[in-house]
Amino acid sequence: MWLLLLPDLYLYISQHNIKVLALSIFVIIYLCAILKSNKYLFLFAPFFLFIPVYLYYISIYQTNINEQILSIVLETDYQEAIAFIGNKLFIYLVFWIIWCIGCLKLFYKNYKSPLIWNHRSRLWVLITGTLYFILTYALNLNLDAQAEEFLPIQKDSFLTEEKNPYIQDIKKTYPIGFFISISDLIKEQKKINFSFEKKKKFKFNAKQNLNMTQKQIYILVIGETSRRKNWQLNGYTRKTNPLLSQQKNIVNFNNMLSISSATRTSIPMILTRKSADQIYNYNFPEKSIISAFKEVGFKTYWLSTQQKFGNFDTSTSVYAKEADQVIFLNKANYTDAGEHDNVMIPVLNKIIHSNEKKQFIVLHTLGSHYNYAHRYPKEYDIFRPSLNDLSKYSLQEVKYKQQLVNSYDNSILFTDHVLNGFIEILKQQKDAESFLLYTSDHGEDLFDNGCEKSGHGLRTKHNFEIASFAWYSDTYLKNNQQKIAILNQNKDRKINQTAIFPTLIQAAKIHIPEYTEEKSIISPFKDYPRLVLGGKNFDSAQYDKICKEIK
Repeated sequence: MWLLLLPDLYLYISQHNIKVLALSIFVIIYLCAILKSNKYLFLFAPFFLFIPVYLYYISIYQTNINEQILSIVLETDYQEAIAFIGNKLFIYLVFWIIWCIGCLKLFYKNYKSPLIWNHRSRLWVLITGTLYFILTYALNLNLDAQAEEFLPIQKDSFLTEEKNPYIQDIKKTYPIGFFISISDLIKEQKKINFSFEKKKKFKFNAKQNLNMTQKQIYILVIGETSRRKNWQLNGYTRKTNPLLSQQKNIVNFNNMLSISSATRTSIPMILTRKSADQIYNYNFPEKSIISAFKEVGFKTYWLSTQQKFGNFDTSTSVYAKEADQVIFLNKANYTDAGEHDNVMIPVLNKIIHSNEKKQFIVLHTLGSHYNYAHRYPKEYDIFRPSLNDLSKYSLQEVKYKQQLVNSYDNSILFTDHVLNGFIEILKQQKDAESFLLYTSDHGEDLFDNGCEKSGHGLRTKHNFEIASFAWYSDTYLKNNQQKIAILNQNKDRKINQTAIFPTLIQAAKIHIPEYTEEKSIISPFKDYPRLVLGGKNFDSAQYDKICKEIK
C-alpha cells in the first residue's frame, strides 16, 4: 500500500509541501484501516499500474495531475502522445511492463498470504479519521458561505461554482486525488455541455455581403493580466514592446478598459454581445462571436494555453466549444510552470497555411498571469533582479515589489515576442485580408504609488486599464481604407471590451439583422458610459487617494 505514496513523495522533493505529504500519509493509513487486510490490495491495481506515468508527468511539470490534464490526455491523438514522450518510448514501455509484472506479483503474494490489522488501533484510526474528514469538510463549507456574502451577486453561476478548499487539498494526494480529478472532469464537462445545449438553437442569422477570392483571416487574441501602464506602446519607459513597436499597421488603443477585474467575467464580455450591466449573468442566452463567423462560412479555431475547467475557466470553455476545432496546449495548471505561449506559434502557422479561404481564430494566452516567472523562458529574464533570483516569495508581500515588477515586465517582453510571431505568420499571407485584434482580459496591481495591494480581482484603476491594439495586413488596408482611417482616428478614444464584438463583425463585413455595431472602433461611434463591476461608471466614479480603488 505504501507504494501509493511514491507520487506524493516525489512531489514533496520539488515542492516541499509538508501539509500535502502529511495528508497523503494519513489518507493511506485510513485506507489501510478500511481494508483491514492487504489481501484486497488488487482493488487498487489501476492506481498502482498508473504510478510510473504519474511520476513521469511530475518529473516534467513538478505538479499533480488533475482534470485539466486528464481532459488534454483524452483529446490527444497517437502522434501527439508519441511526440510528447519523445524517442525514449521503448525504454519507458519496457520499464512500465517490468513495473506491472512486479505489481501483479505483489497482489498475488498479498492475496495468498495477507496481513490482517486486528489491533484496536485500527478502530481508533477509523473513528478519528472519519471525524477529521467530516469536521474539516464542514468547517470549510462554513468558511465558503461566509466568503460568498462579500462577493457580487452572480446570476445562474453554476459555471463558476467555488470548490471546498479541503477537498482541493485532498485532491493533491494520490490516489484519492486522482479519483476526485476524474469526478471533477465529468462534472465540469457536464456543465459545459449543459450550457452549450441551452444555446444550441440560437442563431445570429448573420450574412457576409462579400464576393472575394482572396483569403480572409480574422484573429482575436485574448491576453491575460496585461495592464496598460507596463507596455512600451503606451509610453512605458522600459522597452517591453521592442518588436511590436517596429511593426507597421499597428493601431494601439491607449484608453481601453476591461469591464471586470476577473477572467471568468471579462472573457464572456469580450466574446459576446452581453451588455456591461449583465456582467454577472452567466446564463446569457446568446452564442459568441465564434458562431457569428461560423454562420457565414468561416472555419473557426480556439487555441489556448489556459485551463479548460475550473471556477475561472469553465465559463470561457462554454464559448470555446462553439469552435470547429478546440486545442488546449498547456499540460499544466496556470499555478505551475507549464508551456509558454509561444507553443501556439507553430500551431497557428500550420492553420494559417492550410487551404481554407475563411478563418476565424481565437488565441487565449496565459500572458502575465501570476506566477510571472513561469510565463517566460530564461532568455527573457532581462529585467533583474527577478523572481527567478529568489527561492521564496509572495505576490502579497510588498518587500518583493522590485522582483515582482521586473518579472512582470519580463512577461510583457515575452508577450511582445509571441504577438509579433503571430503577426509575422499573417504577413506571410501577402494576398490575404488579415485583421488581428488583441485585448487583455483585465489588468494587475503591483504595489503602485504606496498602495499595499497587488494582483487582480481588485477594484483599482490598474485592474481595469488594459493593453489592446489592432493589426491589419496591407491587403486589408488596400480594400478597407476608410475603415482603417476611422480606426486610427479612434485610437485615443475612451473604449471598453464591449467594442470588441462589433469591431470584429464590422471588420469582416458581416451583417447581423437589427444589430447596429454602434460601439465598433472602425466606425465614428458616440461616447458611451464605460461601466465596470456591473454598473459603476469608470470615468465619473470617485476613487480613494492611494490605491485608486473605485468607491
